[in-house]
Amino acid sequence: MKVNELPLSLVAFFLLFALESSAQHSTAWRRPNIKDLGDDYGWRKEDPNLYLTARADFDGDGKEDETFLLVNDKESKMGLFAQLSSLPGKKIKLDESDHKSWIEVMGIAVVKPGNYKTACGKGYWTCEKDEPAALNLNLPAINYFKESSANSFFVWDTKKKKFSRIWMSD
Repeated sequence: MKVNELPLSLVAFFLLFALESSAQHSTAWRRPNIKDLGDDYGWRKEDPNLYLTARADFDGDGKEDETFLLVNDKESKMGLFAQLSSLPGKKIKLDESDHKSWIEVMGIAVVKPGNYKTACGKGYWTCEKDEPAALNLNLPAINYFKESSANSFFVWDTKKKKFSRIWMSD
């Protein structure tokens, strides 16, 4: 069968698929490259993943999960995403910055289980009703930080089946 003999509906399907794939690609989030990190990324060299990727069992299912910082050229944004092994193929957006240049100063790392005082627990501000003064982590968490500045932890809430953000410093 030649192309000009294909049913019109099949041709339309392929055209629609090509257009949709092209549109998805143009707004796609991608992993940053060295050029995206700017001229002063020496602080990243102490981490084998340049603080762009962190892996641990964040949701407690016994399988390794991955978090990563991505950039979006079309929208000029940077984002923090998680990929849980229990949800294959689904990226969970945890945070989004309004300009992709934030990739130059933002990083992620794994937080080991343990006890940690939060920002309000350290006295940076008064703890709100649902804001803990301390965390007792039973699972690894994600440390999302601005180099030499503020940080927050993203902690998996097993009851709510989602990540919660807790500020650790300002």
